[in-house]
Amino acid sequence: MASHYIGLMSGTSLDGVDGVIIDDLGRKILTQAHSPYPDSLKQSLLTLTQGSQTSLENLANIDTKVAKCFADLSNTLLQQSGLNAKDIKAIGSHGQTIFHQGGVYSMQIGHGALIAEQTGVTTVADFRMQDVAAGGQGAPLTPFYHQHLLNGKDGVVLNLGGIANITIVKNNEVIGFDTGPANTLLDNWIKKHKNLDYDHDGLWARTGSVDQTLLDAMLADDYFQQTHPKSTGPEYFNLKWLAQHLSGNELPEDVQRTLIELTVMSISASIPAGEKVYLCGGGVHNLLLSERLDSQNPDSKVMLTNNLGVHADYVEAAAFAFFAKQTLDGKPSNLPSVTGAKGKHILGAIYQINKNMP
Repeated sequence: MASHYIGLMSGTSLDGVDGVIIDDLGRKILTQAHSPYPDSLKQSLLTLTQGSQTSLENLANIDTKVAKCFADLSNTLLQQSGLNAKDIKAIGSHGQTIFHQGGVYSMQIGHGALIAEQTGVTTVADFRMQDVAAGGQGAPLTPFYHQHLLNGKDGVVLNLGGIANITIVKNNEVIGFDTGPANTLLDNWIKKHKNLDYDHDGLWARTGSVDQTLLDAMLADDYFQQTHPKSTGPEYFNLKWLAQHLSGNELPEDVQRTLIELTVMSISASIPAGEKVYLCGGGVHNLLLSERLDSQNPDSKVMLTNNLGVHADYVEAAAFAFFAKQTLDGKPSNLPSVTGAKGKHILGAIYQINKNMP
């Protein structure tokens, strides 16, 4: 009987799709893979997520292309593992967020029906909107999985994606929210000035200096003053937002260095002193960012989620595989203490494949 699940995730960094196959307990990755988006699709997604208008026809076209990327990676995972579709109980697909307004609406494209048909595996998708409909932020959802990974232990899990989100587990109680930008501003700024997708190891940022006036102005933004539950995205934290705080006289490398500090300071304000901190997400590869987080939190032991048994690059993909299992088991995946929803809910739309039919 099928006892494995596939998880698929593409975050606000838009670097492509992460995929895993996990076991029935949800704490062990059997195989993992990453597939970058084609440059043209990445650019289309970047345009969408930065708040640009588009036609319904273009949106439908992008939606289909994203779904195909997700389906192709699922089939790659099956080939890598030596498993076939009948060995997989379900795919959990986060999809690609193109619009998120916490508590109001959240749209992820890469529709589950197409993934199900192209893989032959029942697919669960659109996880966020049930929580939103129940009055929740719809994000972050991963704290539920982070708590599962900690397996009864206290700790902090920090996801450094395009947007950073933090999970704090203490005495089996969970707090979680989006702290603000992690990589999204850094990536867009270096793309604008260096035509690079990201700042490798933070090397460009190291050539600059922190602009304290700019940093103070950014940290004064209302979002950082809000209490949780709260969530955000690149619809808010983008180059237009950054431009509001620039005088125009700053050196580009100083802005990049200051954006590192913005991420570090906005995150560190929420890390309880002395707790173990487990990092995951693409930002763990920015060595300057990791160093500054470690330096800013001297009373905490900062390490990777690899120490919990799940590779730092694939935690979110594993989370949505686990959420698919929860959905098919008729169990909730949201935490009202995190999202603010009115109660726990079974999340996701199910696109069923009957494997017993010819």
